[in-house]
Amino acid sequence: MSRKLSRNLLSQDLLSQNPLHRNLFLILTASLLITFILFLAACGSSSHPAISVASTVPATGATGVSTTAAIQITFSSAANPNTVNSTNIQVTDPNKNPVPGTVTYNSTTNIATFTPTTPLAANTTYTVTVTSVASSSGNAMAAPFTATFTTAASGTPSAQYQAPLLDNAGQISIDTSGTVTVQLTGATASTTFTVQFCPAADVDTSVTYSCFTVGTVTTDSSGNANTTMTFPQSGSWAGDFQLLTGTTLDYSTTISGTGASQTYLSQLEPTSTVNGKGLDGSSGPQDPLTSGSITLSGGALQYTLAGAAPNTSYSAGECLTIAIGNSSCYTLYNNQNVSGFTTDANGNVTFSVLDDGEGGDMLQAFSSSGKAGFIGGFSVP
Repeated sequence: MSRKLSRNLLSQDLLSQNPLHRNLFLILTASLLITFILFLAACGSSSHPAISVASTVPATGATGVSTTAAIQITFSSAANPNTVNSTNIQVTDPNKNPVPGTVTYNSTTNIATFTPTTPLAANTTYTVTVTSVASSSGNAMAAPFTATFTTAASGTPSAQYQAPLLDNAGQISIDTSGTVTVQLTGATASTTFTVQFCPAADVDTSVTYSCFTVGTVTTDSSGNANTTMTFPQSGSWAGDFQLLTGTTLDYSTTISGTGASQTYLSQLEPTSTVNGKGLDGSSGPQDPLTSGSITLSGGALQYTLAGAAPNTSYSAGECLTIAIGNSSCYTLYNNQNVSGFTTDANGNVTFSVLDDGEGGDMLQAFSSSGKAGFIGGFSVP
């Protein structure tokens, strides 16, 4: 008999003869087992923390929000898609009545989007509530999340275009009245910049566009500024805003990377009328879009089309401006590598695709029917 086997038999014999030893052995074994279970539970909770809401668009407390805005909710980690639904994500009015809408989830960006079925009421505070959403590993939210935002007053101009500046230097936005707001943060200090707009020509190199001055903005000793000016020309526009000192280009609007602090918003404009001359040389029949927009948050580009061609497949595209009068365009896809999204019988559709992080801020929606599409930009009365 081996030494190991003899020792095991001896232990069993002592335990069988001495009840005190046996009880002590059982108590120690149970204590060790409980400690081991608690250790495993602690390890599990630290490696898979509970999911939470990292941010929302509009941000909590935001005012002047467009009545047609979609609400985006970014989670701290990947969520179980089955728990991201209209039961667990709700928007309610001041009387706690749920707002009708649809909920979609982008598993690549961890962003849920609530899209109201009809426009929200003006000058009204709404509450966003998120409950019972679980992570992909099964850990539910530790507590409900709530945020509030207030829509713009009726007749108040709302933002129709907003784009970040390269180097995180700030942003430029335009409201529906044509007022341009330039906000700079940490730019070159104590400097006066000329703000100009350069219309983009898309792939139609036969059309020549010239940049024109919008106004000026001067930073303080910290490189900050907040200045408004009026866009000098009416019509539909798409292109880049640029900030220059003399003839030197300092900053330009773009979509670059997927930073959570970057927000992009633009209205979809007919390609046959944008920049006063049209893009792509488009002169064919124009789809009857009544309204449309593109928003960016956390790397997801959401397209909303209303009143476009019914039962028609649309795709998303992005154009990188190489030079005035010359650019390169290509198709964008969602996380399932799908690029086509079909409108309903009323010509409506909402879909999301992934931003490629390459830069540029000229985005398109184009149909498979051969008709001209729509391009992101803004209109000035």
